[in-house]
Amino acid sequence: MSEYKGAEANESRECSEHLDDEGYVLGMPDSGGIVAKCVADAQVYGIAEMDTKHPVTEAAQTGKEVAIVRAPKFAMVQYNNGGAESFVIGDLLSMKGANAAGCCKKHAWTTFAAATLTERRTLVGIAQEAKGVSTSGKVKVLLLCPSFPMQ
Repeated sequence: MSEYKGAEANESRECSEHLDDEGYVLGMPDSGGIVAKCVADAQVYGIAEMDTKHPVTEAAQTGKEVAIVRAPKFAMVQYNNGGAESFVIGDLLSMKGANAAGCCKKHAWTTFAAATLTERRTLVGIAQEAKGVSTSGKVKVLLLCPSFPMQ
């Protein structure tokens, strides 16, 4: 299971997608409270603390409960740099322009939009370790999600 640390209690929700590993970034729940892998530029809800594999067959399943880790905790999070980026300790990671569903990347701020601050909703957290170019896998992150836009 993912490493986590913090004062908030964990929660679990049904996940509409199969998760073959822990650490996937999950988007905001739908009207039925069901979560799925977060897609590029969508609002982040939390990190899957476990996979949805069947305990006997090891096949990842859909429609299963998954434990969710959220701020202010640490978690091992799936990332995909798309082969052209690297990040260092302290860099922000987000779903903005993500290369793969459920996998974060280094955040790149655009022109500041004081009225909405919509980019904040894509933030996953702060990298606690550095990763080189052309890498993907898991990275230790201090979670900032969910981070709601100012209105």
